Amino acid sequence: MRWGIIGTGGHSKTVLEALMSKSTFSSVTFFTKFFPDSPFFTSYKVLKDEEATRAAFDLKIDSWHAAIGDVFIREKKMQELINHLRKLPVIIHDRSIISPSSLIGEGSFINAGAVINADASIGKGCIINTLASVDHDCKIRDFVNIGPGSNLAGTVTVGSRTDIGTGVSIIPGITIGTGCIIGAGSVVVRDIPDHSLVYGAPARVIKKINTDSEGNPNE
Repeated sequence: MRWGIIGTGGHSKTVLEALMSKSTFSSVTFFTKFFPDSPFFTSYKVLKDEEATRAAFDLKIDSWHAAIGDVFIREKKMQELINHLRKLPVIIHDRSIISPSSLIGEGSFINAGAVINADASIGKGCIINTLASVDHDCKIRDFVNIGPGSNLAGTVTVGSRTDIGTGVSIIPGITIGTGCIIGAGSVVVRDIPDHSLVYGAPARVIKKINTDSEGNPNE
């Protein structure tokens, strides 16, 4: 399969190596705003991320992926791809464990060592990162990041555009709102309202995140 990957940051390296674990992988072209200095990309075609450039390669690319860690930029790029009817399959590393009863939305990425258990639901454009676990009956909405080594117990709900940091633990039945940031190492033992910055063990709301009319964080 011939892939087009948007982004040349650290996350795109991880996505590429997950694709390389698949027997269906054949080639990749990167599209980027800033051309990388890293020698990691020297053996690949790297082009400017512009719609005209992407369109010129439509016949040479089977599937696309927005390999961008920032949830808001990833959503924007995915929407551009969807608007132009491009295919965004789920990318699942061969060394992850995925329940056959789980659901995973288009354009999501499941990294090595991740575990998704029975009847869990993952929205579109999500990242379930290295060694993260999502237990039974969890509901993860669109464009959520679940950081490396984080553990979500059963029946947890996470709102869209929420970023859960590295090594976070969330007890069963918790609801985390839309547009939240959960700091690394936090232990979440109570529900979290929308647009909250949270950290600690136990986790507490540090402040409200100011947003614009579309839910994007203000500077």
